[in-house]
Amino acid sequence: MKILLIVVFCLLSYGRNSYSIPQNFGGNLFGATFLPQKIANDFTEKLIATSIWEDNDLPGQWKRIPSIDKDKILMLSVRPLIWGYHPSSVYANYEGKKIKSISIMYLDSGDFGKRSENTIKKENLTTLKRLFRKKYSEIETGIKKQLSKYAQKSPNDSYVGITKYLRNHYIDYEIENLTVRLAAKEDNSISLIIMRTKDLSENYLDPKVRELSNRERRQILEEKISIHSNGDLNITDIPIFQQGLKPYCAVNTLGMATYHIGLRMSTDALAAGARFRYSDSAKGSKMLDLYRAAAVECKATLQRGRSFDFDRAQKYLEKGYPIIVWRRFSLHRDQIHTAASKGIKLPDPTKEDQSKWPTSKSDPGHASVITGFNKKTGEVIFMESWGKNARDKRMTAGELEATSYATFYFKI
Repeated sequence: MKILLIVVFCLLSYGRNSYSIPQNFGGNLFGATFLPQKIANDFTEKLIATSIWEDNDLPGQWKRIPSIDKDKILMLSVRPLIWGYHPSSVYANYEGKKIKSISIMYLDSGDFGKRSENTIKKENLTTLKRLFRKKYSEIETGIKKQLSKYAQKSPNDSYVGITKYLRNHYIDYEIENLTVRLAAKEDNSISLIIMRTKDLSENYLDPKVRELSNRERRQILEEKISIHSNGDLNITDIPIFQQGLKPYCAVNTLGMATYHIGLRMSTDALAAGARFRYSDSAKGSKMLDLYRAAAVECKATLQRGRSFDFDRAQKYLEKGYPIIVWRRFSLHRDQIHTAASKGIKLPDPTKEDQSKWPTSKSDPGHASVITGFNKKTGEVIFMESWGKNARDKRMTAGELEATSYATFYFKI
Protein backbone atom coordinates (compact mmCIF):
# COMPACT_ATOMS: atom_id res chain seq x y z
CA MET A 1 0.00 0.00 0.00
CA LYS A 2 1.38 3.37 -0.95
CA ILE A 3 2.20 5.73 1.90
CA LEU A 4 1.38 9.39 1.42
CA LEU A 5 3.77 11.74 3.16
CA ILE A 6 2.69 15.09 4.51
CA VAL A 7 5.38 17.64 5.17
CA VAL A 8 4.64 20.26 7.78
CA PHE A 9 7.31 22.93 8.13
CA CYS A 10 6.73 24.42 11.55
CA LEU A 11 9.78 25.47 13.58
CA LEU A 12 9.90 26.17 17.28
CA SER A 13 12.84 26.99 19.53
CA TYR A 14 13.54 25.08 22.72
CA GLY A 15 14.78 27.03 25.73
CA ARG A 16 18.16 28.70 25.96
CA ASN A 17 19.83 26.21 23.65
CA SER A 18 17.51 27.20 20.81
CA TYR A 19 16.86 23.56 20.01
CA SER A 20 14.25 23.11 17.35
CA ILE A 21 11.78 20.59 18.68
CA PRO A 22 11.25 18.00 15.95
CA GLN A 23 7.89 18.20 14.21
CA ASN A 24 5.71 15.93 12.10
CA PHE A 25 7.40 15.09 8.79
CA GLY A 26 5.27 12.27 7.62
CA GLY A 27 2.53 9.85 8.33
CA ASN A 28 0.19 7.73 6.34
CA LEU A 29 -3.37 8.73 5.64
CA PHE A 30 -4.79 5.34 6.54
CA GLY A 31 -4.73 3.05 9.55
CA ALA A 32 -4.76 4.86 12.88
CA THR A 33 -5.30 8.31 11.36
CA PHE A 34 -8.90 7.83 10.23
CA LEU A 35 -11.91 8.61 12.44
CA PRO A 36 -14.33 5.65 12.58
CA GLN A 37 -18.03 6.28 12.14
CA LYS A 38 -20.31 6.60 15.15
CA ILE A 39 -22.94 3.89 15.65
CA ALA A 40 -25.77 3.62 18.20
CA ASN A 41 -24.84 0.09 19.32
CA ASP A 42 -23.61 -0.30 22.89
CA PHE A 43 -20.42 -2.37 23.17
CA THR A 44 -19.90 -1.97 26.92
CA GLU A 45 -20.91 -5.48 27.99
CA LYS A 46 -19.40 -7.04 24.88
CA LEU A 47 -15.93 -5.75 25.77
CA ILE A 48 -16.02 -7.09 29.32
CA ALA A 49 -17.69 -10.41 28.49
CA THR A 50 -15.88 -13.43 29.94
CA SER A 51 -15.90 -15.18 26.55
CA ILE A 52 -13.73 -12.44 24.96
CA TRP A 53 -11.01 -12.74 27.57
CA GLU A 54 -11.09 -16.54 27.67
CA ASP A 55 -11.33 -17.16 23.91
CA ASN A 56 -9.47 -14.00 22.76
CA ASP A 57 -12.23 -13.34 20.24
CA LEU A 58 -13.25 -9.69 19.79
CA PRO A 59 -16.79 -8.52 18.90
CA GLY A 60 -17.41 -6.46 15.76
CA GLN A 61 -15.09 -5.51 12.90
CA TRP A 62 -11.48 -4.61 13.68
CA LYS A 63 -8.65 -3.44 11.46
CA ARG A 64 -4.98 -4.17 12.02
CA ILE A 65 -2.97 -0.99 12.17
CA PRO A 66 0.71 -0.52 11.29
CA SER A 67 1.88 0.66 14.68
CA ILE A 68 4.22 -1.47 16.77
CA ASP A 69 4.91 -3.82 13.91
CA LYS A 70 6.23 -6.67 16.03
CA ASP A 71 2.96 -6.87 17.98
CA LYS A 72 -0.63 -7.21 16.84
CA ILE A 73 -2.71 -4.10 17.42
CA LEU A 74 -6.28 -3.88 16.14
CA MET A 75 -8.50 -0.82 15.87
CA LEU A 76 -12.28 -1.05 16.09
CA SER A 77 -13.71 0.06 12.75
CA VAL A 78 -16.67 1.90 14.30
CA ARG A 79 -17.32 4.05 17.36
CA PRO A 80 -20.06 2.45 19.47
CA LEU A 81 -21.28 3.60 22.86
CA ILE A 82 -19.00 2.40 25.66
CA TRP A 83 -19.98 3.31 29.21
CA GLY A 84 -22.33 5.95 27.88
CA TYR A 85 -20.07 7.82 25.45
CA HIS A 86 -18.70 7.47 21.95
CA PRO A 87 -14.88 7.13 22.08
CA SER A 88 -12.62 8.57 19.41
CA SER A 89 -10.79 5.23 19.11
CA VAL A 90 -10.71 1.71 20.52
CA TYR A 91 -7.59 -0.49 20.29
CA ALA A 92 -7.03 -4.13 21.18
CA ASN A 93 -3.43 -4.95 22.08
CA TYR A 94 -2.27 -8.53 21.70
CA GLU A 95 0.65 -10.47 23.10
CA GLY A 96 0.98 -13.37 20.71
CA LYS A 97 -2.58 -14.68 20.27
CA LYS A 98 -3.70 -13.41 23.66
CA ILE A 99 -5.58 -10.14 24.15
CA LYS A 100 -3.39 -8.16 26.53
CA SER A 101 -5.57 -5.06 26.90
CA ILE A 102 -8.27 -2.96 25.27
CA SER A 103 -7.58 0.77 25.19
CA ILE A 104 -10.40 3.29 24.78
CA MET A 105 -9.69 6.97 24.09
CA TYR A 106 -12.56 9.39 24.71
CA LEU A 107 -10.91 12.77 24.67
CA ASP A 108 -7.47 13.97 23.59
CA SER A 109 -6.45 17.64 23.68
CA GLY A 110 -4.05 16.98 20.80
CA ASP A 111 -6.97 16.07 18.55
CA PHE A 112 -9.62 18.33 20.02
CA GLY A 113 -10.62 20.97 17.51
CA LYS A 114 -9.59 18.82 14.54
CA ARG A 115 -12.70 16.70 14.63
CA SER A 116 -15.63 17.88 12.52
CA GLU A 117 -17.84 18.50 15.55
CA ASN A 118 -15.14 20.66 17.18
CA THR A 119 -14.05 22.87 14.27
CA ILE A 120 -12.45 25.89 15.87
CA LYS A 121 -10.02 28.43 14.52
CA LYS A 122 -6.55 27.47 15.73
CA GLU A 123 -5.76 30.97 16.91
CA ASN A 124 -8.74 30.94 19.29
CA LEU A 125 -6.93 28.95 21.97
CA THR A 126 -8.99 30.40 24.84
CA THR A 127 -12.23 29.12 23.32
CA LEU A 128 -10.61 25.77 22.57
CA LYS A 129 -9.52 25.32 26.18
CA ARG A 130 -12.93 26.33 27.53
CA LEU A 131 -14.80 23.88 25.30
CA PHE A 132 -12.31 21.11 26.04
CA ARG A 133 -12.62 21.55 29.80
CA LYS A 134 -16.42 21.53 29.56
CA LYS A 135 -16.34 18.31 27.55
CA TYR A 136 -13.72 16.84 29.89
CA SER A 137 -15.88 17.48 32.97
CA GLU A 138 -18.95 15.98 31.32
CA ILE A 139 -17.23 12.78 30.21
CA GLU A 140 -15.22 12.27 33.40
CA THR A 141 -18.33 12.60 35.61
CA GLY A 142 -20.49 10.43 33.36
CA ILE A 143 -18.00 7.60 32.93
CA LYS A 144 -17.30 7.39 36.66
CA LYS A 145 -21.04 6.94 37.29
CA GLN A 146 -21.30 4.27 34.60
CA LEU A 147 -18.26 2.35 35.84
CA SER A 148 -19.53 2.39 39.43
CA LYS A 149 -22.67 0.56 38.28
CA TYR A 150 -20.57 -2.33 36.96
CA ALA A 151 -17.86 -2.53 39.63
CA GLN A 152 -18.18 -4.94 42.56
CA LYS A 153 -16.68 -2.44 45.01
CA SER A 154 -15.47 1.13 45.33
CA PRO A 155 -12.63 2.06 42.97
CA ASN A 156 -9.00 2.21 44.04
CA ASP A 157 -6.34 4.77 43.23
CA SER A 158 -3.25 3.32 41.58
CA TYR A 159 -0.01 4.71 40.18
CA VAL A 160 2.28 3.48 37.45
CA GLY A 161 5.78 4.82 36.88
CA ILE A 162 8.43 6.39 39.08
CA THR A 163 9.34 9.73 37.48
CA LYS A 164 7.65 13.11 37.74
CA TYR A 165 6.80 13.28 34.06
CA LEU A 166 5.72 9.67 33.52
CA ARG A 167 4.15 8.65 36.83
CA ASN A 168 0.47 8.25 35.96
CA HIS A 169 -2.52 8.17 38.27
CA TYR A 170 -5.37 5.75 37.52
CA ILE A 171 -8.71 4.98 39.13
CA ASP A 172 -9.19 1.19 39.03
CA TYR A 173 -12.64 -0.41 38.84
CA GLU A 174 -12.76 -4.18 39.35
CA ILE A 175 -15.33 -6.03 37.24
CA GLU A 176 -15.11 -9.76 37.93
CA ASN A 177 -11.63 -10.87 36.75
CA LEU A 178 -10.99 -7.61 34.92
CA THR A 179 -9.85 -4.17 35.96
CA VAL A 180 -10.92 -1.06 34.08
CA ARG A 181 -8.38 1.71 34.56
CA LEU A 182 -9.62 5.26 34.16
CA ALA A 183 -6.92 7.76 33.20
CA ALA A 184 -8.29 11.30 33.48
CA LYS A 185 -5.52 13.84 32.89
CA GLU A 186 -6.68 17.41 33.21
CA ASP A 187 -6.08 19.51 30.09
CA ASN A 188 -4.87 16.40 28.27
CA SER A 189 -7.08 13.34 27.89
CA ILE A 190 -9.59 10.82 29.19
CA SER A 191 -9.07 7.15 28.43
CA LEU A 192 -9.81 3.67 29.75
CA ILE A 193 -7.75 0.50 29.73
CA ILE A 194 -9.43 -2.88 30.19
CA MET A 195 -7.13 -5.69 31.28
CA ARG A 196 -7.02 -8.83 33.36
CA THR A 197 -6.56 -7.95 37.02
CA LYS A 198 -3.67 -10.40 37.29
CA ASP A 199 -1.77 -8.43 34.61
CA LEU A 200 -1.78 -5.12 36.52
CA SER A 201 1.64 -3.58 37.06
CA GLU A 202 3.11 -0.55 38.76
CA ASN A 203 6.01 -0.41 36.31
CA TYR A 204 6.42 0.44 32.63
CA LEU A 205 9.36 -1.92 32.21
CA ASP A 206 8.53 -5.21 30.51
CA PRO A 207 7.97 -7.86 33.24
CA LYS A 208 10.33 -10.25 31.45
CA VAL A 209 13.02 -7.57 31.32
CA ARG A 210 12.58 -6.73 35.02
CA GLU A 211 13.63 -10.28 35.89
CA LEU A 212 16.96 -9.92 34.10
CA SER A 213 20.26 -8.56 35.36
CA ASN A 214 21.85 -5.67 33.49
CA ARG A 215 24.39 -8.08 32.09
CA GLU A 216 21.64 -10.32 30.73
CA ARG A 217 19.83 -7.32 29.22
CA ARG A 218 23.01 -6.20 27.47
CA GLN A 219 23.60 -9.70 26.14
CA ILE A 220 20.10 -9.85 24.63
CA LEU A 221 20.63 -6.49 22.91
CA GLU A 222 23.91 -7.66 21.39
CA GLU A 223 22.15 -10.77 20.07
CA LYS A 224 19.82 -8.51 18.08
CA ILE A 225 22.66 -7.12 15.96
CA SER A 226 22.93 -8.30 12.38
CA ILE A 227 26.25 -8.12 10.52
CA HIS A 228 26.21 -8.45 6.73
CA SER A 229 28.87 -9.40 4.21
CA ASN A 230 28.87 -5.89 2.71
CA GLY A 231 30.02 -4.44 6.03
CA ASP A 232 26.62 -3.30 7.33
CA LEU A 233 26.03 -3.60 11.06
CA ASN A 234 22.35 -3.10 11.85
CA ILE A 235 20.14 -3.57 14.89
CA THR A 236 17.10 -5.75 14.20
CA ASP A 237 13.76 -5.98 15.97
CA ILE A 238 13.22 -2.25 16.62
CA PRO A 239 9.48 -1.60 16.28
CA ILE A 240 7.83 1.16 14.29
CA PHE A 241 5.65 3.52 16.33
CA GLN A 242 3.68 5.12 13.53
CA GLN A 243 3.01 8.77 14.28
CA GLY A 244 0.19 9.34 11.82
CA LEU A 245 -0.53 13.05 11.48
CA LYS A 246 0.49 14.11 14.99
CA PRO A 247 3.63 16.20 15.66
CA TYR A 248 5.15 13.27 17.50
CA CYS A 249 8.34 12.33 15.63
CA ALA A 250 10.48 13.09 18.72
CA VAL A 251 8.00 11.17 20.89
CA ASN A 252 7.61 8.22 18.52
CA THR A 253 11.34 7.78 17.99
CA LEU A 254 11.76 7.86 21.78
CA GLY A 255 9.10 5.16 22.06
CA MET A 256 10.78 3.05 19.39
CA ALA A 257 14.26 3.25 20.90
CA THR A 258 13.16 2.66 24.50
CA TYR A 259 10.75 -0.15 23.55
CA HIS A 260 13.77 -1.95 22.14
CA ILE A 261 15.48 -1.81 25.52
CA GLY A 262 12.39 -2.77 27.53
CA LEU A 263 10.01 0.17 28.06
CA ARG A 264 6.31 -0.47 27.39
CA MET A 265 4.60 2.88 26.97
CA SER A 266 2.22 4.13 24.30
CA THR A 267 3.05 7.28 22.38
CA ASP A 268 -0.09 8.93 23.80
CA ALA A 269 1.24 8.32 27.33
CA LEU A 270 4.67 9.64 26.36
CA ALA A 271 3.13 12.70 24.71
CA ALA A 272 1.11 13.37 27.87
CA GLY A 273 4.34 13.21 29.86
CA ALA A 274 5.86 15.77 27.49
CA ARG A 275 2.89 18.08 28.19
CA PHE A 276 1.45 18.22 24.67
CA ARG A 277 -1.69 20.38 24.82
CA TYR A 278 -4.35 21.46 22.32
CA SER A 279 -1.95 22.02 19.44
CA ASP A 280 -0.66 20.27 16.34
CA SER A 281 2.86 21.43 17.15
CA ALA A 282 5.38 20.59 19.86
CA LYS A 283 5.50 24.15 21.17
CA GLY A 284 5.65 24.30 24.96
CA SER A 285 6.32 20.58 25.39
CA LYS A 286 8.88 19.28 27.89
CA MET A 287 10.70 17.06 25.45
CA LEU A 288 14.11 16.91 27.11
CA ASP A 289 12.50 16.17 30.47
CA LEU A 290 10.52 13.39 28.80
CA TYR A 291 13.69 11.81 27.37
CA ARG A 292 15.36 11.82 30.77
CA ALA A 293 12.28 10.36 32.45
CA ALA A 294 11.95 7.58 29.86
CA ALA A 295 15.56 6.56 30.48
CA VAL A 296 14.91 6.30 34.22
CA GLU A 297 11.70 4.32 33.67
CA CYS A 298 13.54 1.69 31.61
CA LYS A 299 16.51 1.61 34.00
CA ALA A 300 18.96 3.05 31.50
CA THR A 301 21.29 6.02 31.46
CA LEU A 302 20.92 8.81 28.93
CA GLN A 303 23.68 10.98 27.53
CA ARG A 304 23.10 13.86 25.15
CA GLY A 305 25.47 15.25 22.61
CA ARG A 306 25.08 18.03 20.11
CA SER A 307 25.99 17.05 16.57
CA PHE A 308 26.15 13.37 15.66
CA ASP A 309 29.56 11.80 16.32
CA PHE A 310 30.16 8.83 13.99
CA ASP A 311 33.02 7.38 16.04
CA ARG A 312 31.08 7.59 19.29
CA ALA A 313 27.90 6.23 17.71
CA GLN A 314 29.64 3.10 16.45
CA LYS A 315 30.50 2.09 20.01
CA TYR A 316 26.85 2.24 21.07
CA LEU A 317 25.49 0.57 17.94
CA GLU A 318 27.99 -2.28 18.29
CA LYS A 319 26.43 -2.98 21.71
CA GLY A 320 22.89 -2.99 20.30
CA TYR A 321 21.79 0.46 21.47
CA PRO A 322 19.70 2.49 18.99
CA ILE A 323 20.47 6.23 18.92
CA ILE A 324 18.02 9.09 18.48
CA VAL A 325 19.16 12.07 16.43
CA TRP A 326 17.43 15.41 16.05
CA ARG A 327 18.44 16.84 12.70
CA ARG A 328 17.59 19.35 9.99
CA PHE A 329 15.24 17.94 7.41
CA SER A 330 14.99 18.28 3.64
CA LEU A 331 12.40 16.48 1.54
CA HIS A 332 14.86 16.34 -1.37
CA ARG A 333 17.54 14.71 0.80
CA ASP A 334 14.96 12.33 2.24
CA GLN A 335 14.21 11.07 -1.26
CA ILE A 336 17.92 10.38 -1.73
CA HIS A 337 18.15 8.56 1.61
CA THR A 338 15.08 6.48 0.74
CA ALA A 339 16.53 5.55 -2.65
CA ALA A 340 19.71 4.44 -0.89
CA SER A 341 17.65 1.98 1.18
CA LYS A 342 16.74 0.32 -2.11
CA GLY A 343 20.34 -0.02 -3.24
CA ILE A 344 20.86 3.28 -5.08
CA LYS A 345 24.34 4.66 -4.37
CA LEU A 346 24.49 7.84 -2.32
CA PRO A 347 26.01 10.84 -4.11
CA ASP A 348 29.63 11.60 -3.31
CA PRO A 349 29.84 14.37 -0.68
CA THR A 350 31.30 16.94 -3.04
CA LYS A 351 31.03 20.67 -2.34
CA GLU A 352 28.06 20.81 -4.70
CA ASP A 353 26.31 18.00 -2.84
CA GLN A 354 27.11 19.51 0.57
CA SER A 355 25.55 22.80 -0.50
CA LYS A 356 22.20 20.96 -0.62
CA TRP A 357 22.41 19.66 2.95
CA PRO A 358 19.88 21.28 5.34
CA THR A 359 22.23 22.91 7.85
CA SER A 360 20.50 26.21 8.56
CA LYS A 361 18.48 26.90 11.71
CA SER A 362 15.69 27.91 9.36
CA ASP A 363 15.48 24.32 8.08
CA PRO A 364 12.85 22.18 9.83
CA GLY A 365 13.74 19.92 12.73
CA HIS A 366 13.11 16.19 12.65
CA ALA A 367 13.91 13.09 14.74
CA SER A 368 15.22 9.74 13.45
CA VAL A 369 16.45 6.51 15.02
CA ILE A 370 19.96 5.42 14.01
CA THR A 371 20.06 1.62 13.86
CA GLY A 372 23.38 0.83 12.19
CA PHE A 373 26.37 1.83 10.10
CA ASN A 374 28.87 0.72 7.50
CA LYS A 375 32.38 1.73 8.53
CA LYS A 376 33.83 0.90 5.11
CA THR A 377 31.48 3.22 3.21
CA GLY A 378 31.13 5.78 6.01
CA GLU A 379 27.34 5.50 5.99
CA VAL A 380 24.73 5.40 8.75
CA ILE A 381 21.53 3.37 8.60
CA PHE A 382 18.38 4.86 10.13
CA MET A 383 14.60 4.57 10.38
CA GLU A 384 11.62 6.91 10.76
CA SER A 385 8.26 6.74 12.54
CA TRP A 386 6.38 6.65 9.24
CA GLY A 387 5.62 2.96 8.77
CA LYS A 388 7.32 -0.20 7.60
CA ASN A 389 8.64 1.40 4.39
CA ALA A 390 10.71 3.89 6.40
CA ARG A 391 13.36 1.40 7.54
CA ASP A 392 16.99 1.05 6.48
CA LYS A 393 17.42 4.52 5.02
CA ARG A 394 21.02 5.61 4.52
CA MET A 395 23.05 8.78 4.50
CA THR A 396 26.72 9.55 4.82
CA ALA A 397 28.03 10.05 8.33
CA GLY A 398 29.34 13.43 7.20
CA GLU A 399 25.88 14.60 6.22
CA LEU A 400 24.37 13.50 9.53
CA GLU A 401 27.17 15.14 11.49
CA ALA A 402 26.57 18.37 9.58
CA THR A 403 22.77 18.39 9.80
CA SER A 404 22.23 17.11 13.37
CA TYR A 405 21.87 19.34 16.42
CA ALA A 406 21.10 16.89 19.26
CA THR A 407 21.97 13.21 19.76
CA PHE A 408 20.63 10.93 22.49
CA TYR A 409 22.52 7.84 23.62
CA PHE A 410 20.84 5.25 25.86
CA LYS A 411 22.86 2.68 27.73
CA ILE A 412 22.20 -0.06 30.29
